[in-house]
Amino acid sequence: MSASRPALVSGLVFALAGFAVAAALVWWLPHCHAELPMRCVWMTRANMGTGVLIGLLGLAMMFAGVGSAMGLATGIVLSSLLMIAVATVLIGPCPNPMMGCHAVTEPALIVIGAVIALAGLAELWRLSRVR
Repeated sequence: MSASRPALVSGLVFALAGFAVAAALVWWLPHCHAELPMRCVWMTRANMGTGVLIGLLGLAMMFAGVGSAMGLATGIVLSSLLMIAVATVLIGPCPNPMMGCHAVTEPALIVIGAVIALAGLAELWRLSRVR
């Protein structure tokens, strides 16, 4: 890693993780396909936006200096916490625990959000040591 771009690799990892979450919500993680949109549809749409936001912050982080990369890593941590909040308390899945969105998508988003948040905190710590 060069001194001018200290977060090149980690920014790429965050970008891939964010875009992978958004793609998984479109094609892989289940949600209800009903005539009347249910809560899980809005939960997946909101978290698709959060995943894209994490991906874009990771792309920007690849080319940022140390101070800017720390700010972008903070944004990644907060966005991943938003992902967890949307999946649990802000919108949440359908109330029926037998639905795929409740049994698969909600726990997956919680775990993915927690892993991204912990990785973002580790990156913040690493970048603070570079200074």
